[in-house]
Amino acid sequence: MYKTIKTFSFLVLLTLLAAVSWPQPQSTAAAPIMQSLTWQGEEFAQGAGADTAVSPTGLTLDDAAFTAVYTSNPIHTPIGFNALVTSWEADVPTDTSLEIQVRTRKGNGEWSEWFHLHSHLDLVQEDDHENLSDMLTVPEADGTHDTIQFSVSFGRFNSLVAPELHSISFTFIDTTAGPTAVEMLAQQQALDAANGSKPTDGYPRPTVISREVWCISVDCDYTAGLEYDNASHMIVHHTVSSNSSSNWAATVRAIWAFHTYPASTTCTSCRGWGDIGYNYLIDLNGVIYEGHNNQDYLNLDVVGTHASGANTGSMGVSLIGTFTSTSYPGLPGIAPSEPMKTSLVELLSWKADQRDINVFDASDALPFVAGGRPNLMGHRDAFGTTECPGDQAHVLIPWLRDQVGAKIGLSDPYLYVNENSTQFTKSSATWYEGGNECGHNGHSYYTNSTTNPAASANWGIWRPVVPKNGRYTIEAYVPYCNTGKGETAGATYEIHHANGVTEVTRSHQQYVGLWVPLGTFDLTAGTDNFVYLDDLVTTDNSLGLWFDSLRLLEVTEPDTITAIAPTDGSWTNNPQVAFSWDIDTTNTVISTSLTVSTDAAQTNKLVNQTWNTAVFSHTHNFAAEQPTLYWQVTAVMDHGSGVTQTLSTPPRQLGIDTTAPTSEVTAVYEMSGGVNYLVVWTGADALSGVASYELQYRLLGDTDWTKVVETTAVSALFTPPNPDSSYEFRVLATDVATNRQSADTPAAALGTDQAIPLPHAIMLPFITR
Repeated sequence: MYKTIKTFSFLVLLTLLAAVSWPQPQSTAAAPIMQSLTWQGEEFAQGAGADTAVSPTGLTLDDAAFTAVYTSNPIHTPIGFNALVTSWEADVPTDTSLEIQVRTRKGNGEWSEWFHLHSHLDLVQEDDHENLSDMLTVPEADGTHDTIQFSVSFGRFNSLVAPELHSISFTFIDTTAGPTAVEMLAQQQALDAANGSKPTDGYPRPTVISREVWCISVDCDYTAGLEYDNASHMIVHHTVSSNSSSNWAATVRAIWAFHTYPASTTCTSCRGWGDIGYNYLIDLNGVIYEGHNNQDYLNLDVVGTHASGANTGSMGVSLIGTFTSTSYPGLPGIAPSEPMKTSLVELLSWKADQRDINVFDASDALPFVAGGRPNLMGHRDAFGTTECPGDQAHVLIPWLRDQVGAKIGLSDPYLYVNENSTQFTKSSATWYEGGNECGHNGHSYYTNSTTNPAASANWGIWRPVVPKNGRYTIEAYVPYCNTGKGETAGATYEIHHANGVTEVTRSHQQYVGLWVPLGTFDLTAGTDNFVYLDDLVTTDNSLGLWFDSLRLLEVTEPDTITAIAPTDGSWTNNPQVAFSWDIDTTNTVISTSLTVSTDAAQTNKLVNQTWNTAVFSHTHNFAAEQPTLYWQVTAVMDHGSGVTQTLSTPPRQLGIDTTAPTSEVTAVYEMSGGVNYLVVWTGADALSGVASYELQYRLLGDTDWTKVVETTAVSALFTPPNPDSSYEFRVLATDVATNRQSADTPAAALGTDQAIPLPHAIMLPFITR
């Protein structure tokens, strides 16, 4: 399979953005200088490489070669630069490889090391077709570099196809004309002293370099298009920039320019996001920078551009640098420094306390994200299509939760059983692991659902160490992982508890990214209790079925009783009605009663059933239609020492309707011009009422009917497939109880040959409901 990448035009231009003032009036600084340079086609002749070939379409292997290395001549850049971004267009067929490296220097000085250019999904939209490298930065001691050289390694494993580099573009950015981090800290202290300290009721925000101090371009100051939404989630990123710089202030300005300006002849790789994407950035020295423009950083959460659909409702914090694993192909990262980690904890603690974010939990509060996500997560946990924030930063997420919780006095009350601990056992079968460290604590197992008992091979058992006898809620985590397919709707858990075994079926698709509630159960101290899950379902095949963490919480809330089904105001067409409810208590249930009556006061009982224990369901056959029923459950709990408590559910209404509705076509009107027909009908249902109608037609004399529309209206327009043919109509009604009119019942009473002409002069009132 070929990977085709966007072409960049060959232009070498210089844009010098207007100089503006620093935040302090005695200093001035220039806005970023940017320029791009592109090689394509036969311009690759300005280099050499045995077994390579240059053509009008680009650089590739000689016909007989299987490997080759090309090196360009040293290229003097149009401007001095402290940041470099590279993009390229290439065809890389299956069983071939193409790798690019670049190095830089100042004048005729020492070359830097060769940097392997890796195409980073973190910097492009999911539907982009663009190879874009990480941002390389120049050591602060060098100021700027002015010479680059690049190298291309080719490989293939058969003689039929070869990779080809069509073009390569370099964007040079100079943001050295501005204050250093040390200078900005001094400016910030002066500003903070002049503004005075602002009292806070919660955890204080750490010292931050404000945007007015570091963002020195005239384009930094704007308000148009800003949107705000309180953060419910916090997302950790990395900037995917080189770790060699020490002028982090210049790096922040370079990232701002790269994110802000649209792609152009002077910056072919720029993102065009209108501003820096992150809400905050933190450098390796622990200095925090305000990010995306915000009219009130202390009290408002601006919507940034850092996590696609998760932008709204989140705060994005980016660690400046690259924190991939030490074995990451071509671009090994480093671990976040201790000052960087300390500042990250302080910043997250302030926002978690301000917005009451439970960093240990997950929620579905992000308005434009389907399902749930962890409230504190790495970028990869939001959508699974990125490496961000790199393995060495992502592994810190559980630690960050603990650190933030400790800072703001939030403790996690749950007892966990992780699937990669000794408290979890699984079958010796083929298992898959969630990619990119996907899972509650960076890991998860999954398998595929099956409806075939003979094919069922995967099972797992969570066996918690319960600290004491009591009643506990049990929940299982279903991670959001990018597997390319959906999740099962029929995961069936067996909960082995003090009172026996309870089986519950839950949809993993419904709870993706969330904790699945399995119920509340009496558990005994020790390891006798366990939860069992296997891959055998009744709902689907080859969908994801997850084995992630399990958690328990001792119940200390008051006893409750909750009606589950049938829901209030519902109708059924089955006289055999299944009632279900839940009793949530830490005490002994000494009796459970179910009554069903024709009145809400429960005086005319049709069902009056009592059990001397806890019961959670009952099925009763009413044998006949019931226009109005009310059902109620009562439980008596023993609190000990002769104290009892009686709880009842509010009466819930239901009806039983087993009779199908009726309907018939009453008129057909030929609309003016003879192109369309208006079909009109009536319908009735004695109990639950008509819910919808399906209008059908057929060619006069045929036996097969075709659907025109399903609607709640009592009329519809019909356009004949063949204006010269005659058609007849019928309508089938469905009631609220889902009884459907038999296809054998209605006759084809009227057709187009019986249509009543309807000239323009006649106006009919069209009532659709």
